[in-house]
Amino acid sequence: MKKTQLFLLVLFSFSLTAQEHPELYKGLRDRGFKSDINIYYDPLMDHYDIHFVKLDLEVSDQSTFISGNATVHALVVDSLEELILDFSNFMVVDSIFINNIKVTASHINNAIRHNFETPLNENEKFAVQVFYHGTPYLYGGGVTNNYDSQYNKNVTWTLSEAFHAMEWWPCKQVLSDKIDSTYIFLTCDIDCMAGSNGLLENIVDLPDNKRRFEWKTRYPMNYYLLSYAVAEYQDYSIYAKPKRSDSLLIQNFIYNDPNYLSNNKADINETIDLLELFSEKFGLYPFANEKYGHCLTTLGGGMEHQTMSTMGNFSFGLVAHELGHMWFGNYVTCATWQDIWINEGFASYTEYVALENLKSYNEAQNWMQIAHNYALNEAEGSVYIPFEEAFNENRIFNYSLSYKKGAALVHMLRNEINNDDLFFASLQNYLSEYSNSVATGEDFKNSIETFTNLEFDPFFDQWYYGKGYPRFDINYIQYNDTLHMTVTETGSSSETQLFQVHVEYKLVYNRGDTIVRLYQSNNIETFKIPVSKEITNIIIDPNNWIINKQGSIQSQDNHAFLFNFKPNPAIENIDINFNLKLFNKSKQVQIFDLSGRLIKTYKFTESIFPVDISSLSKGIYLLKGSSGDMTYTYKLIKQ
Repeated sequence: MKKTQLFLLVLFSFSLTAQEHPELYKGLRDRGFKSDINIYYDPLMDHYDIHFVKLDLEVSDQSTFISGNATVHALVVDSLEELILDFSNFMVVDSIFINNIKVTASHINNAIRHNFETPLNENEKFAVQVFYHGTPYLYGGGVTNNYDSQYNKNVTWTLSEAFHAMEWWPCKQVLSDKIDSTYIFLTCDIDCMAGSNGLLENIVDLPDNKRRFEWKTRYPMNYYLLSYAVAEYQDYSIYAKPKRSDSLLIQNFIYNDPNYLSNNKADINETIDLLELFSEKFGLYPFANEKYGHCLTTLGGGMEHQTMSTMGNFSFGLVAHELGHMWFGNYVTCATWQDIWINEGFASYTEYVALENLKSYNEAQNWMQIAHNYALNEAEGSVYIPFEEAFNENRIFNYSLSYKKGAALVHMLRNEINNDDLFFASLQNYLSEYSNSVATGEDFKNSIETFTNLEFDPFFDQWYYGKGYPRFDINYIQYNDTLHMTVTETGSSSETQLFQVHVEYKLVYNRGDTIVRLYQSNNIETFKIPVSKEITNIIIDPNNWIINKQGSIQSQDNHAFLFNFKPNPAIENIDINFNLKLFNKSKQVQIFDLSGRLIKTYKFTESIFPVDISSLSKGIYLLKGSSGDMTYTYKLIKQ
């Protein structure tokens, strides 16, 4: 989802914590999940698994009023004593049938509940049909009606993410239970068209100037991705031709106004290039046997309803984002709302991929710089959503963190892998591994670790679960055709002070430049780089790979060292020798461990002095000397 407005969260559902029902999450823990998970549904819902849903509804472009019925076919996975469906109290339940027999059920606390006289047994199938009508809750976001004054059209559409499907159809709001196949039959006035998921397999004219649009999808789909949009539409269909695939339908329901098509045709047609590009980068469009499409509304952004996104416009970035969700969010869905990065971070990154490949490198770089700027506004922000905020839609859909920092994180992973073929192949492998299912951020990490044979535990601990971003400060000096560069890293959050990452540095000369790639494994690192030309400047991360705050870059005297010491490695003592040319009466030497923690400080007035290191444990330390405003750092090995 990409939208410019966030809806006020109204949480209707029963809420428990993972500590109260730890058995429900054993499977996720076994897959390496690190944190608590909010349960936003009654755990009794885990006793059945939905296989098929049919919605047969009468809808209108004039209001959000709905009438009709929903049929749910399910399989019992554990003895089922009570059937529970999420359904808003704002809707009126007319009658309920289970296995074609009318039953009595309660409809309170935004849930339908029916107690079976005899519990249903494991592997037993059942079907429940709910007849209902009503106007969904006005401020929840489930169904919206609006008027487009530019084209003089009324339009009604659904938007169920994250907790709003229950506002317009009786459902099971559980991310892990994808619906195997879905029929959505929509009856509306004859001058309107109603768009939805899957293929439009039939249009039936009905009495009273009504018409029914019969949509069917046979791909697994999450509860919040079922949708409809109704307006005075026209069908503008085009076709993409991904490599090694048949032609693929792109079906667009746009306002039935000749000016709309003429004004937006070029933008809509860019969907072809985007679908073909993403099929190349991420694997064939995952719903290729049906379609991709759009329903136009007045939504301030877009929503990635499976196979038919709901759109407010057809801007390049918005179309790229919602189309990208077909892979990231729909084909593979976040297993918990704490892991929304699985959806939004990757879909946002598809915007960058689209610009990089279909527009220009500069436009892609500008996009990434803007993404970094958003992330830099969140000095204490984490991509991963903490337990206490997992119900908060404003936090789930935080634009700076879930979207922009999330996209930048994917870009940094690409930099760490440092091989585009391997990077995109690892994404395709991940999508295949969790196809038509759900995944956590930890699942993704494990998948790319196995595929690339690279270790990403520290990276995820710092960049995904951790908070904030680093700042890199450079102090450098040239001596005997060698650049001695000390990089000091400081985190914006006290909770995450070290980000271990590869960083590029552009070394600028009077004529030309070169880029070196260095790994920051500690808060203070000293690098020695062979350089024959005199350096006039150093640029940190010139290609915007890393979220980082611009740090200071200080050059020392280009003709002499500030100080030397020996021996190295050392056992008991080292001798410090400050350069007489740079003599300053105020001199000090500090010893740090590799985490950046200060161990000891020595202050001297002489240019040569011994230092006793016998009390230090064996290992590697950082020796930082300063005289006046000049500093330099070495690695010291204590034996």
